[in-house]
Amino acid sequence: AAGHDNCVYDSYENQLHRTFSKVWEAASMKLEVQNAGQGGGCGDSHKNQVWCIQQNVSPFVDIIHYSWTYFEAGRDDGKVERESLVRWAQLMPRQPPVHALNVGGVQNDKLKPGDVARCYGGEGDLFDGYEDYGHNAFCMRDSIVNMWKNKSKSCFQGGFVGDFLHTTTRYGELETNEERKKSLGVVMRNWHPGPFGFQTVSDACSIRMYTGWLFGVPRI
Repeated sequence: AAGHDNCVYDSYENQLHRTFSKVWEAASMKLEVQNAGQGGGCGDSHKNQVWCIQQNVSPFVDIIHYSWTYFEAGRDDGKVERESLVRWAQLMPRQPPVHALNVGGVQNDKLKPGDVARCYGGEGDLFDGYEDYGHNAFCMRDSIVNMWKNKSKSCFQGGFVGDFLHTTTRYGELETNEERKKSLGVVMRNWHPGPFGFQTVSDACSIRMYTGWLFGVPRI
């Protein structure tokens, strides 16, 4: 998943853990977020890593996140691997849903903002087909653009600070070192999200899972 080449503390997995773990602790449970990020230097990619989820993380995960945007960018592949992962996950003990994170740009402008497959081109059939198994996707850039429709997309240029309303992350507000504070407000480092971009991802995942939890727990 994303964050392999960035500061571990600022990756969305660790931000997600800090944001969401307190909810679980209040219910006397423990949330564990693992990152099996691969840099790709050894030749690994989404082509073969989808089969190693049990070895890279655990056979007993509850939710799987998939993020290979960089490797899929500009190429017409990835759909087969994502579908394979969804199907493979159903053979695991807890049948975890697969959530895909895409930090790239919109590939299909014909779809309405907020459409789950907007950043995955015309793959609505894949998400619709596996909706009952919890398959979902989050388009990071589309979410930010959708919030600030009248603003430029310049915030996705490498090193850009803030989203036209905030200038740093929530934990960046507590920083006394101005250089670090500004660094924490970067949306995209390069092709990788910066701390601020990852905060957007973390918040979206937290809200989605928390909503699902509130809906599901009373029905258990």
